[in-house]
Amino acid sequence: MKKLFLFALLAPALVLAIYDMDTFDVNHWQTPVYNDGRWGIDVTVGTGAAGGIWPQPLHNCYVFGAGPWFGAIVDSAVPETLCTFMYYQNSGGTEMSPTLCRYWRGGTEDSLDRVYRYAGDWPPPLSRFPMAPQVPRSDMEMWCGFGDSLAENHVPPGRPLGIDVYTTVYGFSDSLARDFFYLKYELANCSGESLRHAYFGMIFDADIGQYTDDMTGLIRDRLFQIGPDTIRVSNTGYMYDYDTIENPSSWWESGTPGIVAAMVLGTPDSLGLTAFKKFLQCDEDTAVDAEQYLSLAGYDYGTGTYAPYDTIDTVPGDKVELLATGPYSIAPDSVLTFWYVIIASPCSLDSLAIRCKWARDIYNDRLAGIAEETPNADVRMTNQGATLVHRVLSLPVLPSTIQTSLFDMTGRQVMALRPGANDVSRLSPGVYFLRRASGTERGASSVTKVVIAR
Repeated sequence: MKKLFLFALLAPALVLAIYDMDTFDVNHWQTPVYNDGRWGIDVTVGTGAAGGIWPQPLHNCYVFGAGPWFGAIVDSAVPETLCTFMYYQNSGGTEMSPTLCRYWRGGTEDSLDRVYRYAGDWPPPLSRFPMAPQVPRSDMEMWCGFGDSLAENHVPPGRPLGIDVYTTVYGFSDSLARDFFYLKYELANCSGESLRHAYFGMIFDADIGQYTDDMTGLIRDRLFQIGPDTIRVSNTGYMYDYDTIENPSSWWESGTPGIVAAMVLGTPDSLGLTAFKKFLQCDEDTAVDAEQYLSLAGYDYGTGTYAPYDTIDTVPGDKVELLATGPYSIAPDSVLTFWYVIIASPCSLDSLAIRCKWARDIYNDRLAGIAEETPNADVRMTNQGATLVHRVLSLPVLPSTIQTSLFDMTGRQVMALRPGANDVSRLSPGVYFLRRASGTERGASSVTKVVIAR
């Protein structure tokens, strides 16, 4: 079994909130998800075991553990380079706690600080989590929030940055989506000061069966010709088995090993993947904030050489990948959003490319640009200014002679509206005009500007 070196970090002290785990389990994927930033690792087994399983019902383990890293330069008398990790490959640990920064000084456990899952324990209560989604956007959805304010969770000389992270996991039950799931990370700057030269990344510790013979690869931007179709794949790091052979064991039941990948789908300012670094799992120096920050920024942490994309891998081993993006400047009280998708496929890059296309298509069609509905997404029937809506446009009950329609900027009617809730999630974000007219020839009409937000 794989060994972890800094075991004290594996199970943080239960000081403020409730450390919670639930299982994402839809289609071919099964993985634990924790409200301290980690996913994949199964902490119920000894010092931790691989818990990211594909393709279930087979118990073939593909992910030992994963989670984000975030680094930034903090303005002070002497500027500091700090990094907070939400998963560390050598310990299975995290520097986060389930209490958000806005609450951590309360000093008491709160049973509301847990993992919420649809269908079941949903939605997260707005009274404690006003930023949480209320209406699910996928067939299996999970949400949790966590912060880095608990000083004793940080590896010295590191200290808290003052960030909260809200994580949403999305999975779909249809056949096209059977081999992937999505991770949305919303990072909030609660420090009260600007965070400069900030980087965000995901550390991805894939163990494909026996962990000692794994390999890494990067598809930075490549065209695949598959039959009559040309597929472009970019921003994707993947891992595979060196000899495509795995003997039956407690973490591998049967089947030729496949490929597991992480793709960066969405970033602020469309920066995409700006660094892809690979480590051996035993590279213990990456526990220090400065080395983690250098890796996020695309440097070789040992030599200080800028080398953002590690692409050549010839020797098998216990490998870890880091997929990072930046730099960003984050003002106080602002939020940045990052999207990843985790994909598994049979052992060929063509098969992976097809699933990357499906994953991006579903992201564009069902997730990107569609804001979560909140209880306040109603239209007020006035002619003053513009009305902002998200997924639902709600209209009052009017006399049957009143006809209401929605027009785009060119004057084309895009939707006939009815009293009550109207689902506008399929429309592109932008400015529209709501026209209310009498059914009689000389009846009066009114026009209201409507902005459908992302």
